[in-house]
Amino acid sequence: MAEEKIYTIVVKRQRVEVSGAVYHAYHQAREAERYQRKLITDNEYSLERFQENGVNVEYRPGAVPDFVDRLVLLEQEQQLLRALRTLTVEERLLIHELFYNGKSERELSAMIAVPQKTINDRKRKILAKLRRQMES
Repeated sequence: MAEEKIYTIVVKRQRVEVSGAVYHAYHQAREAERYQRKLITDNEYSLERFQENGVNVEYRPGAVPDFVDRLVLLEQEQQLLRALRTLTVEERLLIHELFYNGKSERELSAMIAVPQKTINDRKRKILAKLRRQMES
């Protein structure tokens, strides 16, 4: 007669005899848990892990413009202000309402009783004028 295999698992620091089905289910669940823990640690992106791997987490490309970028931006802002000074009062008001006050062309059209298409045409002409002023 074939001997039946004895299966044991450790429960609260004591070996307990169990059936083959219980033994296999226990170890299958244990292996699944171990696999899940491995996945978590492999895909974990924590500050500590970055530091352990030598990644400087303080550096974020593009987050803070460098000195040269700030100078270029400042120069462009000054060019825009000079270009805006060349506009007529009506042109400045239109640009101010659309871009600084955030009104839509339709809202501005209703406010000053001018067709929306006319507002759009004027805006495009003014922007082209500003572009030319800034390029020269």
